Amino acid sequence: MLISLGIGALIIGAVMGTISESLRYRINLKDKAYLQPVLESAAQVILADPARAKEGFVRLTEFEGSPEVGVYLLPVPLDERTMGGGRSARLFRVMLQCRSASLEFSLLIPNEGLK
Repeated sequence: MLISLGIGALIIGAVMGTISESLRYRINLKDKAYLQPVLESAAQVILADPARAKEGFVRLTEFEGSPEVGVYLLPVPLDERTMGGGRSARLFRVMLQCRSASLEFSLLIPNEGLK
C-alpha cells in the first residue's frame, strides 16, 4: 500500500512537472516571437544609419509602445596595433538586447559617425 502510494506520488509529480515545463516553454516562445522582430527591425535601423549605434539604444518610433533596444558596441581588433580602425571606418561587433532576447552582427561605422 505504501509503495503504491509512493509510486503514484512520483507519477503525479512527473506529470505536473511536464505540464509546468510545457507552459513555460509556450510563454517563452510567445515572448521570443514578439521580441525577435523588434530586434531585427532595430538592426535594420542601425544598418541604414550606422551612426545611431553610438546612441546606446534604439526605439522604433513607428510602433507605439515599442520597447527600447539596448545597443552595445565592441571594437574588433584587426591586428595588434589597431582596434578595428581604418582610414575611413572602424569595425565593430554590435549586440542588440531587449529583455531576454539578443541579436549580434558586425558593422563598419564611418569615422565621421563616431564623433
